[in-house]
Amino acid sequence: MRIASTLAVLALFFLSHDARAQTLVKIGVAQSSIGTLPLEVAERNGFFAAEGIAIETYNFRGGAPTVQALASRSIDICVCAGDHAVRLRSRGLPAKIIAGLTERHGYALLALSASDIMNLADLRGGTVGITSPGSLTDNSIRYAIAEIGMNPDRDVTLASIGVGLAMRAAVDGGSVDAGMFTTPDVQAAIADAGKYRIVHDFRDLQYTALVLIALETWLGNNAETARAFLRAVGRAQDLLHDDGEALREALRDMYPALNAPTVEQLAGDVPESLASGGIVSEEGYRTMISMLSATDPELKKVSFTDVVSAAYLPAR
Repeated sequence: MRIASTLAVLALFFLSHDARAQTLVKIGVAQSSIGTLPLEVAERNGFFAAEGIAIETYNFRGGAPTVQALASRSIDICVCAGDHAVRLRSRGLPAKIIAGLTERHGYALLALSASDIMNLADLRGGTVGITSPGSLTDNSIRYAIAEIGMNPDRDVTLASIGVGLAMRAAVDGGSVDAGMFTTPDVQAAIADAGKYRIVHDFRDLQYTALVLIALETWLGNNAETARAFLRAVGRAQDLLHDDGEALREALRDMYPALNAPTVEQLAGDVPESLASGGIVSEEGYRTMISMLSATDPELKKVSFTDVVSAAYLPAR
């Protein structure tokens, strides 16, 4: 009995020791999408735990509220569009993009096939669904509308809807004439018996889309934690690029409602969009800055080296 009691105490000691050894990282997610697959895979496969990291994930309704949580230090890392780091730095809050998750723009503008909306010009006087004000969807629509000579503040109404099912319900119910959808919602909607059409597709753009953003103050105090966190994410990115079945399994786990043909389509589409090794391309950054400058000409210019840091990425 004494031996059993001693073993029980030792077991409790080691369990509590393991728990204490885990460093907590709070992550805010603007929207779950294919860009967040590496985070899901890293957690499910124990890659974070192997690095001594425990994560808490908070899901927000678009990029703007997520970055507000980062600015208030309620979270440690923001899973957001890259433009948020630029805006933060331009306002004097030193944020860094520490890794890329996707390297292409993730959205397409969809409308019902039965509607008269065939292109952006047909939206004059209409309503467009975005995720939230100041988000990637907001900036992108404003840029595209301005490019065809329309005024995004006068010629269309931008409605903050949110993501996923909420956006689909808004389009289906007619509260918006078209809405911004991301992968895999685009593929799932298009596969729905021709119910939707793509009005404008942003997904071919090389773009600093979904990234990991942290404040320099947090990075300065948690450099080793940041490196450990990114080692786990990079390991998951490698797995998703190198192992097709692991990618399919991750897609099925993340989107259990998708049918097999849509999963197969995604398995072909996703690797082109996912960043490799957390690298952020300068070409995608330039596209992002061009879009931001067009929609907000007073925004302070921030160079690639000022906002993007590879210092915490694992060596390749």
